Amino acid sequence: MTEASGSDGGDVRPRVVISDTKLTSLETEREVFGEEVDLIQRPLRSAEAVIESDPDAIVVDASTPMTAEVLEGCSNLLAVVRAGVGVDNIDLAAADARGVAVSNVPDYGMDEVSAHAIGMCASLVRGIPTAAADTAAGGWNWQISAPLYRPAELTVGVVGCGRIGRETVRKATPQFGRVLVHDPYVPEAEIRALDAEPVGFDRLLRESDAISIHTPLTPETRGMFDGDAFETMRDRDGIERDGSGTILVNTARGDVVDADALVEALSDGTVRCAGLDVLPEEPPVDDRLVGRDDVVVTPHVAWYSEESKREVRRKAAEEARRYLRGGEGIYRIDPETYGSVPGSAE
Repeated sequence: MTEASGSDGGDVRPRVVISDTKLTSLETEREVFGEEVDLIQRPLRSAEAVIESDPDAIVVDASTPMTAEVLEGCSNLLAVVRAGVGVDNIDLAAADARGVAVSNVPDYGMDEVSAHAIGMCASLVRGIPTAAADTAAGGWNWQISAPLYRPAELTVGVVGCGRIGRETVRKATPQFGRVLVHDPYVPEAEIRALDAEPVGFDRLLRESDAISIHTPLTPETRGMFDGDAFETMRDRDGIERDGSGTILVNTARGDVVDADALVEALSDGTVRCAGLDVLPEEPPVDDRLVGRDDVVVTPHVAWYSEESKREVRRKAAEEARRYLRGGEGIYRIDPETYGSVPGSAE
């Protein structure tokens, strides 16, 4: 284990800071590190707080700012490990320039997120949220969600075919008539091997009855679903169903979807309804997407099960320990290829 130098010139244990609001204890982390490190649990939400924590390694959630300023100010920092998949709160280029290793945990929660996405999709296809809300309000109208269409006759589009995207395709294939996939970084043969059809983005927008988003947040994908995308969606090839606006599900990153453009698309019927587990700002403040009858919002919970919570904590701690012991992380991110290597992200 790498040792840090204390102010008195003696050797002290490396400091590992766990900045993650999902934790209620450090039981898992203590099992991994034992007595090798000084382990601190402290949710850090500002640059100043992160710098003041002076970590040798830090495990972060999505709300811990790891900006260029922070990386410059943490003089002892060897590694940043994201206890999750997305790393849009970490300045990868700045970390690389300072020799700070960055890892995420891309292979946890795949079953949970894909199940959440397909669950949202299937629920909206069947009009369940609308019917349940009407019944709870005293109604009893079997046509309240009409028109509904047979799932086996519908086309589902999956945008992003990384680990979670592939699991979503596998779950969608038995339920829906056709599955389209858009991911320019995955070979077409791999997509076809999943019994799905590789297509361009515009074609997926025009032909899908429902779309599930599984991309990382990168400069390329930020605002990917913008006004132009929804305009393309309005021109639905070969679709002649009444009330057949597209269903949109997002369990990836909130900023992949332009919220203003989505509100407009919901208002004009281009998007019939949406299921969102992620928003541009979390928790939302006066968010126009929350509280609508045609939008189901869950609190960024798609990743969660008791099993996945234990798994991500253990893997993140083990990754930090590898770096502190002078080794290489097995999940280390290359800032030049992140998001463009199959399976490297969502």
